Amino acid sequence: MSSLMSWLEPQEQLETREEQLRKQINALSDAERKVFYHEQSKLIKDPDNYAVLNYFFLGGVHHLYLGRYKRFIAELVLLIIAILSFILGGSGLGVLILIALCGYELPQLFLSQKIVRQYNEAISRELYEQIIHSGSPHRDHH
Repeated sequence: MSSLMSWLEPQEQLETREEQLRKQINALSDAERKVFYHEQSKLIKDPDNYAVLNYFFLGGVHHLYLGRYKRFIAELVLLIIAILSFILGGSGLGVLILIALCGYELPQLFLSQKIVRQYNEAISRELYEQIIHSGSPHRDHH
């Protein structure tokens, strides 16, 4: 799901997917459920941490928290270009880049709870799929 589309996803749709996944997890054997929750606890992210990183740090640091390295690099490069533009006297370009970055970042700050819930649901679903297909999320390592 693209970033913009996920921002526009109705809350009810996310809640439905989460509830469906909870039911599927509850249908796992006790051993599988134990493995699921153990692994999930290492993978899920805290929406408040994401929001704090978004609020206090420029350059997309919050994307690193969710492992979205390409987005981080793109935003950092744009921020560096904006700063260099100000230093070299081309403030018009710098202002445009900063406005664009703010326009992209502000919704992520305000929607941080939803963004991280979507991330956690996707990670949990992927983990669930690994468990039901292999009996263990890391079968290759055993």
